[in-house]
Amino acid sequence: MSGLLPVIETQRLILRAIEPGDAAALAANLTPAVTRWLASWPDPMTPEIALARIARSQAAMRRGGHVFYVLERRSDRRVIGGLSGGITAADRQRMELAYHLAEDCQGSGYMGEAARAALPVLWSLIPVQVMEAGAQIANAASFGVMKAMGMTPVGERLVYSSARDRQEASQFFEVRRP
Repeated sequence: MSGLLPVIETQRLILRAIEPGDAAALAANLTPAVTRWLASWPDPMTPEIALARIARSQAAMRRGGHVFYVLERRSDRRVIGGLSGGITAADRQRMELAYHLAEDCQGSGYMGEAARAALPVLWSLIPVQVMEAGAQIANAASFGVMKAMGMTPVGERLVYSSARDRQEASQFFEVRRP
């Protein structure tokens, strides 16, 4: 499966295609402090749930229009998060980005580093005109990542959280294809 996506390397990270062997690490990373910000990753998270999500992610990559990377820290080869992008159902010229980072790795600049490195690769893999990302109104750290990618705010909208079975107000940012 790793042959579906190019590997992206930064000073501190390796971004590679998600694999079934990542399930336990992803489940461990998705603590309540992390999943509270994620619309579709439930709490509690288990390796079995993560494995099922990985299978769906790999199937989406094979169909095209979606990418699912894990972030692996170079220093210890630990999987510390994920970054994905996929064409939106509502507008085939838009890609929605999503990402998460292990609680103990937040605040270290890892996600901004990963996102900046991934952006040109995502543009090359998915032929859309706009990339967007959204986060709950109180998620200031996520807005920092969006700004690091050159995104600008475009407004609020409600997003359905399947993890909590409710609509949640989110602020969206976007960047247009260079």
